[in-house]
Amino acid sequence: MPQHPTRINLTATLALLVSILCWSVVPLFLKYFTKHIDGWTANGYRYPFAALLYIPWLFIFFRKGNLTPDVWKQALLPASINLVGQSLWAWAPYFINPALQAFIVRLSVVWAVMGSFILFSDEQQLLKSKRFWSGILLAITGFLGIVLGGSKLPADSTLTGIIIIILCSVFWALYNLAVRRNMNSIDSRLAFGVISLYTAIGCLILMFILGTPSAIFHLPARVNFYLFLSAFIGIATAHVLFYVAMKRIGVAISTSVNLASPFITAILSYMIFNEILTGVQWGAGVLLASGAILLLWAQEKLKAI
Repeated sequence: MPQHPTRINLTATLALLVSILCWSVVPLFLKYFTKHIDGWTANGYRYPFAALLYIPWLFIFFRKGNLTPDVWKQALLPASINLVGQSLWAWAPYFINPALQAFIVRLSVVWAVMGSFILFSDEQQLLKSKRFWSGILLAITGFLGIVLGGSKLPADSTLTGIIIIILCSVFWALYNLAVRRNMNSIDSRLAFGVISLYTAIGCLILMFILGTPSAIFHLPARVNFYLFLSAFIGIATAHVLFYVAMKRIGVAISTSVNLASPFITAILSYMIFNEILTGVQWGAGVLLASGAILLLWAQEKLKAI
């Protein structure tokens, strides 16, 4: 039977938009933590907390017979990549401000789109979509305008921070591709539950070797609350919703729409940290958001699979 284009997937779209909102606030949390703890310690508490929230789901899937040895094996690659990317992500705020961090890490879109066209035949359908390429062009133009539209590098950002976050963008792209390749047939809650458990173990090991495990006992209650709130929002919630989106509309669109996330971060960073963007950067942000809308519209070019 011939295949027909599908309409916009409402579940995937809502999951993607909520995950973007969640990730938009994470750089602000991480910047706040730089005054209190190091990156290894932040990861060492945030990721295990998020992983613990999925233990009940893992138990349910185990009882159903879905938590098989093959699932543990398939999760090793994305979890290993995630551990590196997460470490770079947590350390970047010590060398760069939130808005710039959020914008530069979206270079991951370029690497992810290139990789998705190579690895996934169903996403190659987008190569024929004018909406997709128009959205990509608008989004990347907006991205470059925001990064290059400032008169100078912000005072609290350094070349080291830029290098760290560029490397992070590479690992985020590899992580997205690895999840789609290895875990696409697995329930999103099960997939992230296993990956988060692996990543949490890695974060704990790094914290005990390089961080300050006892720091949490000396932090103000407010900081501890934000530490675990950021884990719930940025890890436990955002990741699994992004898995839901990738499974239904693919890596190319999901990661491309994420280009809108830095624009939200920039607004919040201005309100909280007084991080100011130029008029050129705000205009570029509008282009970026317009590109993201076109990319969501491009879902209609994906055939049912």
